Amino acid sequence: MSFSFVQMSDPQFGMFASVSNYTEEEIAERRQRGVLMRKAPGPITGFADETRLYTRAIEKTNSLGPDFVVVCGDMIHDTGDEAEIAELFRITENLDVGIPVHWVSGNHDVGEAPTSESIALYREKFGDDNYSFDHADCHFTVINSSVASDPSNVPREWNRMIQFLGDDMSAARRAGAEHLILLLHHPLFLERPDEDEDYFTIPFERREAIVSILKGNDASAVFAGHMHRNNYARDGDLLMITTGAVGYPLGPDPSGIRLVTMDEASISHRYYPLADPPE
Repeated sequence: MSFSFVQMSDPQFGMFASVSNYTEEEIAERRQRGVLMRKAPGPITGFADETRLYTRAIEKTNSLGPDFVVVCGDMIHDTGDEAEIAELFRITENLDVGIPVHWVSGNHDVGEAPTSESIALYREKFGDDNYSFDHADCHFTVINSSVASDPSNVPREWNRMIQFLGDDMSAARRAGAEHLILLLHHPLFLERPDEDEDYFTIPFERREAIVSILKGNDASAVFAGHMHRNNYARDGDLLMITTGAVGYPLGPDPSGIRLVTMDEASISHRYYPLADPPE
């Protein structure tokens, strides 16, 4: 068993325009928190930058020839925006036939505090937000981490999601999967599972519940986005890999995609910047 997949995150159509309206004070405040925004020369409309970067991401993916693609959330910036969704899907159609895409919901796709309505709209456009699939001898589980981040409007969705995660991973482990992989938007942690709470990670109580399921089923890795920068951590044998944005970067890493290669014994990965045209 050996195969590869491409992980993308945060193409976020509409973000460049939104950030272009921030004041110097708003940008300075975010930079103090380590969010490296840049002052735009003037207001931006449309999403030409996102189109350029996501087109490069698709072109680079085609050149790498992975078995499939996962997009770990924040496909768009404005929840439910029809124009942003249409441009995302238009460019995605340029992916080579035979390379399927698996969508993962992010906070901009369903809202910072998701509602029944926002989740229903996401499911209408992108399909299920909690699901799983198998490839080779590996099992991949996708969850809606925005519900884990703030379930206040949809407590039943959190209960449904954590039950699904536990049942799904337990079944995959009993079936003898070589690797169990979790795909979500928010990182579980940046350094260690018991670290303090942070905007970018899932709050401790619900993080602990998810990590317990992962560790109890010997999961191999978690792939996330949300930070718009790369971050790598681990808890014993469990890898926590956070991938930078296809779209607007918020850290030192340029826009890019990640190629993940898996076999029975190992998981390796490489981040490909999109600053230059694909080779």
